[in-house]
Amino acid sequence: MGYAFGGHIGIAKESSWGTPIAIASGGFIEGFSENVTLAIDRFSFRNIVGGNYAENDDTAGYRRIGGQLVVPAHPLLLGHFLKGALGLTSTITVVVSGFLWESDFRALTADDGLNNATPPYTLEIFRDVTSSQRYAGAQFTKLQLDVQGNQELRVTADVLAKTTSTIAKSTPTYPATGTFPFAFDSTSLQIGGAAVDYVETLSISFDNQLEGVLALTNSPEITRTRRTGPQLVRLEADIGFETMADYNRFVSQSEVNVVASWTKANSFALIMRLPRVMYTAFPLGMSGDERIKVHLQALGRADVTLGYAIQARLTTVMSNF
Repeated sequence: MGYAFGGHIGIAKESSWGTPIAIASGGFIEGFSENVTLAIDRFSFRNIVGGNYAENDDTAGYRRIGGQLVVPAHPLLLGHFLKGALGLTSTITVVVSGFLWESDFRALTADDGLNNATPPYTLEIFRDVTSSQRYAGAQFTKLQLDVQGNQELRVTADVLAKTTSTIAKSTPTYPATGTFPFAFDSTSLQIGGAAVDYVETLSISFDNQLEGVLALTNSPEITRTRRTGPQLVRLEADIGFETMADYNRFVSQSEVNVVASWTKANSFALIMRLPRVMYTAFPLGMSGDERIKVHLQALGRADVTLGYAIQARLTTVMSNF
């Protein structure tokens, strides 16, 4: 009998896309859900079968691997997801010698490798039945960070991968207990350079728009990952309608910078910067006699001077992502 609470998720950075790597100690993350799945295409190779009314024989085709991981934004492992989606621009800045490092993640301006668009990872997922499934060449095609009251900062990662195999399960080792994820009660927000206290939920997403490319290479697996369009930065928020400032920004279609930050004990920190945010929806309305809230939607644009549309700075004891 497989129980989800008996499973585990492991992650490790690959040196070469599609070449699996063992999950190191501390490379396991406690999660909420996952549905990374192998799907096998099928195709029929005949149609005219001499009056046989039965369904034709078919055969297996391409093998596609994809799904989602939903995990808490743990300061010791969040950098893998940020690097997998955005890329690592400035490797390390020493904050406290031998203890704290700051990593700077920004959207890639070129593909990571000849065959892979973004940095490649190996995932090990154990579902509490004898062995683990290992997924090599995993790419984070989309990353979303969500936070609301009474909740940790939550990561949703859309994944596609090159290969899968069944391996003996590892013994998971997690970050030290007592080190908890970033959470709602350490969230600070700035809009237009001023701190605000009326944002009730926040969602920031970055979409690489990746697809696995299937080719005639004597293999049923994808041969590379490629982009189907440009990188997309999106922001959504539920806000209390208490000022006209944001509505006026929507009406005038003026841009504003947004900064979201989270802090933890031991000086762990995450700062997300979106330098050019344009509101695309600001639906006003009164559905009853209750307090008025607005579900704001916006997009992020690249700042030519800064060189990015989104930046994440993570301060943690991890010195290498």
